[in-house]
Amino acid sequence: MTVAHTTPTLRSLYHRIMSRSPMLRIALPMALGIALSEHYAPSFLICIILAVGLLVVLWLASKGGRRSHFKFFYPTLCLMWVALGASLPSFHTPSDPFPTSADSFVVRLCDTPRLTPKCYKSTAQVLSVGGIPTNGKILLYIRQDSASARLRYGDCLWVEAEPQHPHNWDPHFDYSRYLKRKGILWQCYVPTTHWRLVAHDNSSPLCGYSKALQLRMVERIRHSNLTSSQQGIAEALLLGWRDDVDEVTQRQFRDAGITHLLCVSGLHVGIVAWLAGAFLFFLGMKRWQRVLKGTVQLGVVWFFVMLTGMAPSTLRAGAMFSLLILGGMLQRQPNSFNNLCTSMWLLLLINPMLLFDIGFQLSYASVAGIIAWQRPLVQLLPSLASPQTPWYLWLPQKVWQLICLSTSAQMATLPLVLYHFHQFPLYFLIANLTVVPFAGVLLVTIMLLVLTGSGWITIILRSELVAVDRLTHWISSLPHAMLTDIYCNFAMALLITALLLDFTLLLYTRPVGSDYRRSIT
Repeated sequence: MTVAHTTPTLRSLYHRIMSRSPMLRIALPMALGIALSEHYAPSFLICIILAVGLLVVLWLASKGGRRSHFKFFYPTLCLMWVALGASLPSFHTPSDPFPTSADSFVVRLCDTPRLTPKCYKSTAQVLSVGGIPTNGKILLYIRQDSASARLRYGDCLWVEAEPQHPHNWDPHFDYSRYLKRKGILWQCYVPTTHWRLVAHDNSSPLCGYSKALQLRMVERIRHSNLTSSQQGIAEALLLGWRDDVDEVTQRQFRDAGITHLLCVSGLHVGIVAWLAGAFLFFLGMKRWQRVLKGTVQLGVVWFFVMLTGMAPSTLRAGAMFSLLILGGMLQRQPNSFNNLCTSMWLLLLINPMLLFDIGFQLSYASVAGIIAWQRPLVQLLPSLASPQTPWYLWLPQKVWQLICLSTSAQMATLPLVLYHFHQFPLYFLIANLTVVPFAGVLLVTIMLLVLTGSGWITIILRSELVAVDRLTHWISSLPHAMLTDIYCNFAMALLITALLLDFTLLLYTRPVGSDYRRSIT
């Protein structure tokens, strides 16, 4: 029996994608509006007038009842969301806590102080300046001593020092703009005798408990029989605590192309969600079974978010995967790309400045790449793509699927990596085929260690981390493991993105079996 082959046109492919991913019509124009507001700073009033005008035009066109009027529906809708997106940053303009010069002020620490070579670094909320209540954020660098080592999230400090505007030490990186997007306009270096603890603010008990839980887990790992290098990897992998990761380990992971393992983000949350679902493999596709499985996954994901101190990157990843899980609970065959667009739209609606966060860009680009490219790439080898593959091809099939997954994520993030970091790991595929699949096992072992403190768990974890260290060291020592000093400006990044879009069209418009075409679209 022959399988009918079809060659879909661009028009049919566009309509099929848009019909199955309606949130793309909203999320993409809104993101475009936010990006335009960063460079052109449109007036808030103009944006509101434009949005209201577009709504009126949209209403009049739909009221006419003629089919020709509806051709203006989607362009008008896109322009409306571009206008609304351009107005959103106006609601998130950081307030200046120091309108005049000040020598003393009171702050509340918004994060656990992180150790730097000479100071403890933490973001703080300015509560008052010279006894006058105010609002705004400042980046504190407190000199190391026995007192500053005991500072925790929520501590209120009286500080006697002169705030300064952030300086751009790197000509290729606008550090002051980077901090401004996070709501920080000032920074301050505080000597040892120029601050004192005045109170502890427990107004956010959930966040405070999360930070305290993270520190307790860090202390448990530090008191295990692991080496200092192994402790740093375990803390970073499970808790996102990178203070104890030495420079040699960071360089090895960077050159191997898996530095994202040391930053808890979408990959870790995805692994945790997948592990929770894998333990419930016996549940079927009935509605109550999907709801039960999704509820357990949501609970595990947000417990993991609590474990990592509710860091912004983990909160973002937790929200993204929560929406994906909720979509799976409500639908028998959820559309992952539409759920991804929904989560992006909601997060940008809450905080539009997330669009300029590198972690946000990399997370969504990698997930979108996996959704768009993994299946078409797998189908390039039909013998390994069929569900009825013989048993002796099971391992090659899994390896090929993992290659396609890693390649999809790497291709999707290529323009961002080259534009932001100007480097590229040449042997990323080796590490992604070996270390990344093993990350789930490492996470489970580290969790067992912090929960039980068992000696035999420590022995197992030590052997696993030794294997990871040797493998990353070997990959990073290969010739030209990291290609550096790659020139890539914004125009070149757009050109690479356009080439990737052409590659996507090539994959989706090539003649393949009609059954498969329906499955991927």
